[in-house]
Amino acid sequence: MPHFTEDSLQRIIINPFYAITVAESLTEEHEPSMGEAEWVQANASLMEQMGSAWWLRQLLDVLEGKAPAEQGPIDPSQAINIDPLFAAEHPPLIGREMWVEVNVMHIRNMGVEGWLRQLLDVLGGDIVTAEDVGFAPPGSTFGYGGSGRSSAQWRGKKTRKKRRHT
Repeated sequence: MPHFTEDSLQRIIINPFYAITVAESLTEEHEPSMGEAEWVQANASLMEQMGSAWWLRQLLDVLEGKAPAEQGPIDPSQAINIDPLFAAEHPPLIGREMWVEVNVMHIRNMGVEGWLRQLLDVLGGDIVTAEDVGFAPPGSTFGYGGSGRSSAQWRGKKTRKKRRHT
């Protein structure tokens, strides 16, 4: 029987993997140019100025490599190392606009800064797998690569930080 927690549902909704494939260049190991808190603050301000839907569309463009990341603070690789699993080629499971619409509502519910912090956690590898919620037998990946997880996929999975998103 599948078991979803509020936290796992939030991480599933935020995960851009379902809508896009991240540009491989953004998943290369590097020293981030700014801290996570600084990135969250910069993007919270930008999102409030420009609107959540606009910011989310720009985020997807940056992550896919369709927009130059260095032209603005939207690129999350400025604050974290994005897990290489996000660059694995795969067909989108939902449309970009559906992802944007659902996350606009999610941002309203979680708050801008809480949503941005959780986005960084997810992109850093704190993902929810089918195995985590009881949809797949141990060792299965259900949408995350081939049979069994690669070491790169395990490397990025963080231990959940207990944080309140207000």
